[in-house]
Amino acid sequence: MTTPDDESTPRPAGPTGAGEPTTPPPAPEPASPAAPAPAAPAADQGLPTAPPPPTYPPAGSGAPTAPVTVGEPPRTVNIAFWLYVVGAVLSVVSGIITIATIGGTRDAALEQIRNSPNANGQNAQALVDGIITAATIWAIVTLIFWAVVFVLFAYFMRRGANWARIVLTVLTALSLLNVLAGYGVGFLQFAATVVALVLIWLRPSSEYFAAVRASKAPRA
Repeated sequence: MTTPDDESTPRPAGPTGAGEPTTPPPAPEPASPAAPAPAAPAADQGLPTAPPPPTYPPAGSGAPTAPVTVGEPPRTVNIAFWLYVVGAVLSVVSGIITIATIGGTRDAALEQIRNSPNANGQNAQALVDGIITAATIWAIVTLIFWAVVFVLFAYFMRRGANWARIVLTVLTALSLLNVLAGYGVGFLQFAATVVALVLIWLRPSSEYFAAVRASKAPRA
């Protein structure tokens, strides 16, 4: 006959005992395998290494670019400059010859008008004097214009100003009006400026003007 256990009787712990079951501690998780270390670069075996790729500043970053250097003007530009100076000198000579010969022209024109049957002496003289005065003023203005303008724009052209080259092109075309002036001196002036015009539009001259324009362009 078995005697029931008293409440004061200790009971063994465990799944068969009446006490609370004990929970075993969780097993530790297996450690993850370590990542393999990167392989060391192979030792230099004497082979040439490629140079690093060039780096360019991004567009709009404001990084300055290398300035464009411009050398001396080419021979074509220098020769054209001196031809324009010669043309200016010939213009002065042509103007002086025109002014010096106006007196003889006045006497010949006045004599011819007076010999006409319906001529009035006073009106003829006034008409001839007016024509001679206008011709003299025109000769002086032309002399100053061609002498100063050709030298001035030729100076800027030699410095690489493309706009001066365009102005000289127009002035060379206008100098055709002076071909018959100065007893052939005007033709020499026109010939000198035409040769200069051809020289400033040759390839070496155009490359020089392009280089000057690029050197003055704003940096990116």
